[in-house]
Amino acid sequence: MALIESEAGLIARLRDLFHTSFQTQVQVGIGDDAAVIKSSNNKLVATVDMAVEDIHFNKKWSTPFQIGAKLTTANLADIFAMGAIPKYLLVAAGISELNNSETVTELAKGIRSVADKFEVTVIGGDLSKSEKMTLSITALGELSAQPILRSGARVGDLIYLSSLTGLSAAGLAILNRELDRPRYVVEAHLNPKLVAPDKLIKVATSMCDVSDGLATDAAHLSYASNVNFNLSKDLISQAADFKDLAELAKELNEDVFDWILTGGEDHFFLATVGKENESNELGIQIGSVGKGEGKLLLDGVEIKKTGYQHF
Repeated sequence: MALIESEAGLIARLRDLFHTSFQTQVQVGIGDDAAVIKSSNNKLVATVDMAVEDIHFNKKWSTPFQIGAKLTTANLADIFAMGAIPKYLLVAAGISELNNSETVTELAKGIRSVADKFEVTVIGGDLSKSEKMTLSITALGELSAQPILRSGARVGDLIYLSSLTGLSAAGLAILNRELDRPRYVVEAHLNPKLVAPDKLIKVATSMCDVSDGLATDAAHLSYASNVNFNLSKDLISQAADFKDLAELAKELNEDVFDWILTGGEDHFFLATVGKENESNELGIQIGSVGKGEGKLLLDGVEIKKTGYQHF
């Protein structure tokens, strides 16, 4: 049975739920008109992500916990992609069943499950009733060096993926077919796990989070840097996880490279790295950067099909 409580009571409970022991720079947190944070000498990095019911998630599949965790993952990934360290979150939610405190609590727990992993503090937000669930998260991070931009790729650089993309797309395919499959595949779509790209941050010349699909995000980097990205099927197929993914794709009558190139929502990292920094510890080498005018190639053929488009 749903628990009903006052807005003030709910905010007080969220304040307690989001309280952490690592919010050293927060002078005023949840409960006042605005948060107050001590300034630092580092650069401030900011990003915002929004998820809308039936567009970005389906409540038939996703629990409030998973919805909160997944958007937090997407949000923090954007901060890491700039070479920054995430510090704070502001959360705004429109909830269709605002009188159900369990829904709000589980959403908050999902957000905190990811925030705690990276010692990130939720410092404020807003709640509203809405016909469909909507969640928006703003992340603030700190950058002590120069940001890693999409426009930094250089001719001769190597192209790396922090992990093989496509498992989230496989999970979505299973959900759409209502199949019984290993839970980790479905979980890769419902609640992808974020790993900070610490090694890539130290050497990347350009980088981005892979959220809309490898092809789409690689095209963003190649266009911004005014170079060609040459991806290799042979290099991609050498990834440790490729065989299992390819077997699952064959079983479901799917093209594994469609999953890898256009699937999206893996929240791994795509980066270019100078040859002098080549290392298996950086992830999976999937190609190289060549002269050109911003084209994306796979084995020499331009890729026309891309991943998720917002409009």
